[in-house]
Amino acid sequence: MSNPKVIAGGISCVAIGFGVGWVWPQPTRLTFLSVGQGDCAVFQTAGTTVLIDSGPVTPKSDAGEKVVVPDLKEMGVDGVDLILLSHPDIDHIGGTGAILRAYPEATIAISNCFRSNAQLLEQLRKWKIDSSHLKWLGPELKGRVGGFEIRLDCPQTDPDEETNDGSMILRIANGGASVVFTGDAPTKIEQAFSHVVDWRSEIMKAGHHGSKTSTSEDWIEAVRPEYAILSCGINNQYHHPHPEVVNRLKEDGVKTCRTDLEGNIRFVMRNGRFERE
Repeated sequence: MSNPKVIAGGISCVAIGFGVGWVWPQPTRLTFLSVGQGDCAVFQTAGTTVLIDSGPVTPKSDAGEKVVVPDLKEMGVDGVDLILLSHPDIDHIGGTGAILRAYPEATIAISNCFRSNAQLLEQLRKWKIDSSHLKWLGPELKGRVGGFEIRLDCPQTDPDEETNDGSMILRIANGGASVVFTGDAPTKIEQAFSHVVDWRSEIMKAGHHGSKTSTSEDWIEAVRPEYAILSCGINNQYHHPHPEVVNRLKEDGVKTCRTDLEGNIRFVMRNGRFERE
């Protein structure tokens, strides 16, 4: 893209252009929040905060209210710029309402293949989000956030058939400091995208909470991660992560980190790499 402040199609990027010699005082951080059986990650760089998913909501608990907002406050986040929603499943988007109440300036972005998805439309109505704070993403987008390159691929699937198939594939990278997210994308989507571009990344967010339907050998080979993050709830009813996936990662020499066992998983960028805190 010729304009580093634009992702694509006129969508304003959260990247900020600083003058030559400006050094942002805070280091770049990547945090995978322990939200139970769901997903939420926080990427902070150059004074910008991006969330990838927002955690689950159930009749008994709202991870946005109980976990995400308190953790953001504890991390010193005074503004959320962008919330990327991988797909409309409630364990990925449920906490958005609580986050928007705490950070009403945040922009929501999600694949345009879900534009008519009934569950998503109902949630958008509940959140009372202004159209100026909602961005529908096309099939391929590129941009920058600070010194990081962003690549978004949104599979164009039928949203009423299987929402997992439309999960956003996201890569955030600045040299060796790199991470890939795939939402709940199943093996067939991983395989379809594995050779599209160079996905090699230091960190892989394991697909679908460690379900055996994701994190295929083909995808591990495409990403070649040092770390795989498994975000799942303690003693969850789905028995995630599946032993087959855990063993596959272990056999490939990938270090696994689990939110159900370890809580929040934090990385900081040092010497051009993400290091575990």
